[in-house]
Amino acid sequence: MSAEATDRGPRLAALHGMGGHLLLYRDSVTIARYGPWFTGVNLLSHVEREIETTILLRRLVAVHMVRSLLLVQFLRFTYAGAPAPTGHYLRDAFAENAFMFSLIDNRPLMAMQARIVDVARMAGATITVA
Repeated sequence: MSAEATDRGPRLAALHGMGGHLLLYRDSVTIARYGPWFTGVNLLSHVEREIETTILLRRLVAVHMVRSLLLVQFLRFTYAGAPAPTGHYLRDAFAENAFMFSLIDNRPLMAMQARIVDVARMAGATITVA
């Protein structure tokens, strides 16, 4: 979580999926990870993962949709201090700056990506979309 204070205000959008919850506020986006999928990955990988990540929109540089033909698609957020992509699909999908939505239909995730970019630009971020 960011050490800087935020004035979140009301939640603008929320997306609930297999990777937890993606919550959009006027100044930040929060990835809250919990549920059976997240617990299973933690148990199988024996690695502690971040439970919640808050990213200030003004620090957001890019929002990437990472696609795979066989595996789940996910959003990767790029900001100063974000983990760099490792090239290992599952490590990247479960990184602190990533959010997975569904194995089947990711149209709501794509709509959320567009919404995050719009709000980030209104917050003053210069952001790219991929």
